[in-house]
Amino acid sequence: MQNSEKETYKDYLVRKVTEEISNVFKQKMDETKKELLEINYKVSLENTEEILKNYKKLKDHITLTKQEKDELLGVTKEYQDKQIESIMTGLFSEDELYLESLLKSRCKTKMFMDFIDGILEGYLKNKSNDKIEIRKRNILKHLYIDGMKQSEFIYKYYEVDRTFYSDKDRLIKDLAPYFFGIKGINI
Repeated sequence: MQNSEKETYKDYLVRKVTEEISNVFKQKMDETKKELLEINYKVSLENTEEILKNYKKLKDHITLTKQEKDELLGVTKEYQDKQIESIMTGLFSEDELYLESLLKSRCKTKMFMDFIDGILEGYLKNKSNDKIEIRKRNILKHLYIDGMKQSEFIYKYYEVDRTFYSDKDRLIKDLAPYFFGIKGINI
C-alpha cells in the first residue's frame, strides 16, 4: 500500500512541476509576443519616417525626363525586335539584363509610390479645422511632399521647435497604420 502512495505522490509532483513549467512558459511567451509587437510597432514608425524623408527622391526617381522616355521607347522597340532571337538562343546581353533590371526597379518603385500617393492624398483631404491636424497636414505637404528643408519649414511655420517635433511624431503615428497595417498600431 505504501508503494502505491509513493507513486501517487510522485505523480502529483510530476503534475505540479509540469503545470508550473507550463505557466512559466506561457508567461514568457506572452512577454515575448508583447516585445515582438512593440518591436514591429517601432520598426513601422521608423520605416514610415524613412518613407516620408525619401518621398521626394523616390518621386524624382520614377519621373522620367522626355529624353529618358524617348531613349526608353527606342530601346524597348529594339528589345522587342530582338526578343524572338534572344528566346531562340537563350542568351541575353548584359545591356538587356541591365535595362530590364532598371525597368523593373522603376516599375516597382512606381507601384509603391502610387500606393503611398493614395494614402497621402486621403490624409490631406481631411478638412478638420483642428490646429494640430492643420499643422500635421502642413508638415506632410510642405516638408515631405514639396521637399522644403526642415530648418526653413520650422522657421516659417513654428515658433517653438518642440511643437514641430511633437506634430511630426503624431503625423508619423497617424500614417504608420496606413502603410503597415496592424504592425503600425501600438497595441
